[in-house]
Amino acid sequence: MKVTKLEHSQLKLTFDVTKEEFEKALDKAFETKNKEVTIKGFRKGAAPRSMFEKIYGVESLFTDALDVIFNDKVQEAVADKELVEKFVGRFEPVVEEGFARGKDFQVSLVIDTYPEVSLPEYKGIEVAKKNLEVTEDEVQKAVDALAKKDASMATKAEQVIAKGDYAVFDFVGSVDGVEFPGGKADNYELQIGSGQFIPGFEDQMIGMKAEETKDINVTFPENYGQADLAGKAAVFKVTVHEVKEEKFPEFTDEYVKGLNVNGANNLAELKDAKKKELTDAKAQSEKDRQFDYIVNEIIEAANVDMPKSMIQERIDQFKAQYEQQAKMYNIPFEKFVELMGATIEQFNDQAQKQAEKQALFNVVASKIIEVEKLAPAKEAIEAKAEEEAKKNGKTKEENLQANFARYYSDLAYQALVEFLLGTAKEVEGEPKKLAKAEGKAEEKKPAAKKTTAKKAAPKADAEEKAEKKPAAKKTTTKKAAAKKDAE
Repeated sequence: MKVTKLEHSQLKLTFDVTKEEFEKALDKAFETKNKEVTIKGFRKGAAPRSMFEKIYGVESLFTDALDVIFNDKVQEAVADKELVEKFVGRFEPVVEEGFARGKDFQVSLVIDTYPEVSLPEYKGIEVAKKNLEVTEDEVQKAVDALAKKDASMATKAEQVIAKGDYAVFDFVGSVDGVEFPGGKADNYELQIGSGQFIPGFEDQMIGMKAEETKDINVTFPENYGQADLAGKAAVFKVTVHEVKEEKFPEFTDEYVKGLNVNGANNLAELKDAKKKELTDAKAQSEKDRQFDYIVNEIIEAANVDMPKSMIQERIDQFKAQYEQQAKMYNIPFEKFVELMGATIEQFNDQAQKQAEKQALFNVVASKIIEVEKLAPAKEAIEAKAEEEAKKNGKTKEENLQANFARYYSDLAYQALVEFLLGTAKEVEGEPKKLAKAEGKAEEKKPAAKKTTAKKAAPKADAEEKAEKKPAAKKTTTKKAAAKKDAE
């Protein structure tokens, strides 16, 4: 077996096949094929080979004979324990030039391999400093949101629209002076500033008075769901009938106690409680922002020759997720994509980009976990199973058997997050970009051209599927995979 490195982290395994070996494969192919055909005068499977070849020709056995050869070579390849550790995806069979019965020839198996990774200097990456400030306005909005369920609607004394008011109005939309379907309504109620209408529409209504009529000029977004309107300028004739506003209950001590928010007994305590909640939420949001930035810096600076099968696997997962949603709503997939405001081409482009990023994150994250020895210890995984056992009523052993990969992934991902954030440097202003990793991949031959074999050989799949976090270690640390949704 000759092993040749190709581009895109592929290996080509080339095997010699003797003419005698091919004749034995033809014998096996005939035994199988003869059972499937009916030849007049003979029971199924009982016809002599000479009769079979007279009717169908010996060439009819070549494809099945090559399948026998390829399956034998697959077994030879996977018997190499060191080599099989690198395999991901499926073997693609190749019959090399010069194949002919009665002559020695060569066949090859081409397979994707887990890629080599050259990491940049991922310690001490600069990130923009966290902004943990919570304003009084934010606190007030959070407090108002609590009382919204108890708010009542009242006619506004001054019938002039301000942001946050509710307007009742008629509208008629037209493009180039022609009304379009769905662009008309009477006595429509809308909270101004809610962002439900086309950008610019609600802003232009601010300041309008009851019984006032006004032309509002807008442009439909390029990605608007109705293709015949996308990107076009439109005019909406709007007539306001009434302006309403929400009236919130008074925040008496009694009312505040009834809200039951962290034991708050008065408005001041309620605001303190909401401020803490907002501060904690902002701290988590800023932590997520910094980690996303660090990850993007690392994967952009890393040198990885990604195998196509690892990317395709994630494209398939991405599409399957949305196809399942469309099926749940009993909507054709193409229509479902259209309702999302995209074309099939745009959806496929997004799937490709996201898959590439997720696959790259997988291998880069796994490499850092390996280098920094962040893989969770057996005791930590067992502790997580024990903790979950108290909640789901199962034993620790049952949880370990069913959820080992998830426990490993959760703990490894958590360790990766804390490690990268712990080594990062917060800076004021714009962070310095991360330098590209050194050590470019060596020159490799182009991927082999597939030729005659019809059937792909059996799959040797060494890549553990993952959702969002490093997958459980199966054989070697470098095989741990990780996936991070990065928009």
